[in-house]
Amino acid sequence: MEFRTVVPAVEGRRGLVRHGEPLLLVGSCFSDNIGACLNSDLFEADVNPFGPLYNPASIRNAFRILKDEQKVASETILERDGMWVSTLFHSRISAGDRQTAEERMNNHIHASASTLRDASVIIITLGTTRIFSLRESGQVVANCHKLPGTAFDVRYLSLDETIVALRDTVSLIHEVNKNAHIIFTVSPLRYNEQGAHGNQVAKSTLMLAVDQVIRENENEAVSYFPAYEIMMDDLRDYRFYAEDMKHPSAQAVRYIYDIFRKSYFDDDTIRLAEEAMKFTRRMAHRSLDGASSASRESTIEKLKLTECFTTRFPKLKRACERYLDNIPA
Repeated sequence: MEFRTVVPAVEGRRGLVRHGEPLLLVGSCFSDNIGACLNSDLFEADVNPFGPLYNPASIRNAFRILKDEQKVASETILERDGMWVSTLFHSRISAGDRQTAEERMNNHIHASASTLRDASVIIITLGTTRIFSLRESGQVVANCHKLPGTAFDVRYLSLDETIVALRDTVSLIHEVNKNAHIIFTVSPLRYNEQGAHGNQVAKSTLMLAVDQVIRENENEAVSYFPAYEIMMDDLRDYRFYAEDMKHPSAQAVRYIYDIFRKSYFDDDTIRLAEEAMKFTRRMAHRSLDGASSASRESTIEKLKLTECFTTRFPKLKRACERYLDNIPA
């Protein structure tokens, strides 16, 4: 594939993202998109343990929780439409009873706190500067869960506040993992609550803040990947958007991810990722084919194929096991 975008900001970073090393992705739903691509390439990617987070203040709160491996505060858990949720988590991390929901959230925190300590790369995708804070406590929330609008104050972070939030996030990460490289990116998703101009102002604020934080880290522990710019410059046509005309299409995500691969993978990693993709596509296809019968024979065949694959590529064994645990039997 030929790319129009040149990414000078990440020149010299090839080989930074490698198989067999934990990766942590936190941020907007674009983190989910890139995380899904990484997991299909059998990287050990821990993706959005709190669910999608969109603004720098919520992301900073998430890393504070992970750094200290804090338990979920009971006052953040509430019942909504028959499900127990937390204002610190997206609704996809919930349950039908309070105890199960709390256990699930704490399990996410425990697992991702471990990833944070060991990760070689942490990818943070920023979406907007718009924040919602509880009127009673002033606490910035990760998700409003359709609570009444009167429960929240809504505003946009200033440039200075955004810089401080990102600076704090970098410090929190390096307190527990001084060797982690942090990749910031800005989501190509359009946030049009305040119109096209408001979206551009928020995106510009994020870009200026990231640029400042990178300049402050002269040890090159922080870099920027221009996902938003690729979308705006290379994929301007609306055929690269989903039906809602806000989210990038699957084709657009793949295009951006391929530039990410070219920027951060070395040649050996690219070759290994290609082998991994062939395997995961084959496994996903077999799961779909066998979903109705769920035959013992197909399960045995899948195990044999997996053993053969991991014998050839032992570095991918943990990621392979994790991938297979998350596809239908």
